[in-house]
Amino acid sequence: MRLAAVVAAAAAVVNLLILGLLHVVSPEVDPVTRPVSEYALGEFRWLASTRTLAEGVGAIALAVALLLERAVPRVDRAAALLLLAFGLLKLAMPLFPVDALGMPATSAGQIHNILGNVTFFLFPLAALLLFRALGRMGSRLAPAIAVVLAVSTVGVLVGNAVGVYGLAQRAYLALSAVWQLLAALAVLRSRRSQEAVESALDPPI
Repeated sequence: MRLAAVVAAAAAVVNLLILGLLHVVSPEVDPVTRPVSEYALGEFRWLASTRTLAEGVGAIALAVALLLERAVPRVDRAAALLLLAFGLLKLAMPLFPVDALGMPATSAGQIHNILGNVTFFLFPLAALLLFRALGRMGSRLAPAIAVVLAVSTVGVLVGNAVGVYGLAQRAYLALSAVWQLLAALAVLRSRRSQEAVESALDPPI
């Protein structure tokens, strides 16, 4: 469980770093109006794909860490399964690049859009389901970020309607990565606390 949580935290950091770096190396993609997926159409497509893979691996690792908790409540298990589904779909997304602006629609682009729409709703739903669990683990920020993330989901839909989709999506993605990092750290702290209690109850002979 500890290793899975560490992988989830590291993946979140990688996700954030690459997200920021893509804005520097690919300035031709307008961050206000264009989606992050369009970075995969340029020279640094490998970097964009790496970020997407980090999203997938991180979510899967966090799901595993949660499922390995003792006596996992049904709500927490459901959230972990949603994260697992999210992660698997994210791992598949680089296989289906988004269609370039102004170009005819392709089957790969349509699949990309479907996967993107499904994962877009899965992640904040999982975060909200883990609201109480992360609170019990001692995290104050993760539950708060989960609520902000849910609000930002609506913000992306509004942003799409008023022409600032790219900006709203980037805020959503950054919040998702921050929440994952905080959730993974909460799991690590919880595990350390459990081990400390177990060590106190069962001292070495």
